[in-house]
Amino acid sequence: MRFLFFLVLIFVSCSNDPKLVQEFVSSEVLPIEKIEGAEMLHTENGKLKVKIVATTIERFHNQQPQLVFSNHLVVYFYNDSALVQSTLKAEYAEINDEKKLMTAKENVILTNIAGKKLESEELIWDEKNTKIYTDKKVKITTGKEVIEGEGFVSNPDFTEYSIFKIHGTFNFETPNE
Repeated sequence: MRFLFFLVLIFVSCSNDPKLVQEFVSSEVLPIEKIEGAEMLHTENGKLKVKIVATTIERFHNQQPQLVFSNHLVVYFYNDSALVQSTLKAEYAEINDEKKLMTAKENVILTNIAGKKLESEELIWDEKNTKIYTDKKVKITTGKEVIEGEGFVSNPDFTEYSIFKIHGTFNFETPNE
């Protein structure tokens, strides 16, 4: 009899309040890794091509974007001689590893060794096709001109580029004859 009473007491005292269960189980997606003050290197055929220096990197499992960079990052693009050709700075970026795309956002600045500077709120680096592009507003400043537009595509070195829907101040010098 005591056993039966004890068994009934156990079944009556057990409950699965859905609100309590929901509080215990989080639906928030959390990273599997979080790294503070990190540096990542990307090489091709043994040559350094890209270096990323980030304040915070979070890695996620079985989801895209797989890597999230926050609190500022700097991306250095190198040539075959291991010299920095261009630098990309942003507050935030994410990498979609399946598509080989990095999307940099918030106060994005791309500069190259020739002194050209691009400013935008978003730039996408397509590693597979080796290009950088955006459909957002851009502002390019060189030593002699300021060009603004909406849409941009470039090589990672930022030496060959196209701007769409252009407006700005241009310097049209004619050669001395």
